[in-house]
Amino acid sequence: MFSLRVASIAFCVFLLSFLSQNVFAAGSGAYRVEAPDAGAFGMGSAFVGEADTPAAVYYNPAGINQMSRPEISLGDSIVAPRAQYKTSSGDTLSERNHEYNIPNFYAVIPVKSNKFTLGFGSGSYWGLGTDWAPDSSLRYATTQANITNVDNSLVAAFQVTSQWSLAASVENDYSKADESYKFPNPSQADGGLELKATDDSWGYRLATLFRFNDKNQAGLMYRSRINHNYVGNVYADNIGAYYQGALSGIPGPALGSSFQTKAEEKAVLPQSVVMGYSFKPITKLTINADLEWMDWSSTKYQTLTFPNATPQQSAFLGLSPNPITQNWHSAWSESVGAQYAVTDQFRVRAGYYHHQSPIPSNTFNPVIPDSSSNAFTVGFGYDLTKRLSIDLAYSGLVYRARDITNTVSNVFTGTVNGKYSQYVHIGALSLTYKF
Repeated sequence: MFSLRVASIAFCVFLLSFLSQNVFAAGSGAYRVEAPDAGAFGMGSAFVGEADTPAAVYYNPAGINQMSRPEISLGDSIVAPRAQYKTSSGDTLSERNHEYNIPNFYAVIPVKSNKFTLGFGSGSYWGLGTDWAPDSSLRYATTQANITNVDNSLVAAFQVTSQWSLAASVENDYSKADESYKFPNPSQADGGLELKATDDSWGYRLATLFRFNDKNQAGLMYRSRINHNYVGNVYADNIGAYYQGALSGIPGPALGSSFQTKAEEKAVLPQSVVMGYSFKPITKLTINADLEWMDWSSTKYQTLTFPNATPQQSAFLGLSPNPITQNWHSAWSESVGAQYAVTDQFRVRAGYYHHQSPIPSNTFNPVIPDSSSNAFTVGFGYDLTKRLSIDLAYSGLVYRARDITNTVSNVFTGTVNGKYSQYVHIGALSLTYKF
């Protein structure tokens, strides 16, 4: 019977891993996406100290030791960002609307009398989707920026004592980037530049959970940084006669009206530390609080290299700012949430979370129109059977309006100065099955 359960979980893992290759993750907040489970999300994602469902694989792997039997969770989140830009002259531009699906899957398998537990998780915890019209005043800074990430993790947790658990995980982050913007051609239509690149990198997490008594427990987790080295191509099209003439004196093949060449770009997903506390004043009520520090200071520059470019191609690509100074700083996030069991089968949830923006005003760029944000969440959980439960959650994420005056612009022309505002709808659904 146990081998059948393991085989069932393995099949679900294979299915989710296959489907997740078609995930398109998107969001803001410096491309951090955190809606990996509807149950935890309904409590403002304050779950590190509780971590008693399969989603603990993501929130705090040490919590999976609290499950005495194999469990799986399958879910999906929908992220719908809405952004506006008001120029210094008073014109208002709206970012093109998109809705993005972000599925997730978790499996937990206790072994050896529950002292040792294995877990697997698949989802997308980082991503970006911005889409400004190709004829907007921002087109020389950005038109589209899409970053798709697929994250898979393998977790091992050990129960040191009846109160204390430790865990470690290995993380694989597959990422695909697609960025584009326009450049002006004197006396003819704009040209375009686009970067398409991918990378597959690794990281790890270390976690612990300590249960003081039946009412109090706390968790702590460290996430390592993940270093990405994207490799792909840059594409240039509709290069006007003006640039071809200006570069004609450089030795080598003529530039032409279009070309593509290999491109490489480095990026860092930051290390972080998150701590959480869970308190149950009465049997039916759980109150959670989390505090997280993220080391975004590792993001100093955005640098592109073109190892195979001809001298003329290099000269043309050198017209764009490279490297781009970013100088992001470390940031804090706080979240609180609560769950109340109305009946033995029905639970209601609510929460709040706040994210501090790591992007200073002097390097703000509409590629990531980020600012500090506040959000409230609501949700509920219901046991459909003794083994199967469903969770639903919704969050309205409000970004602080941001007035920008800086020197960030494409050297061709244009400016990014103005007022940016943003609101994001997030909905989540999860199904959990206990074998």
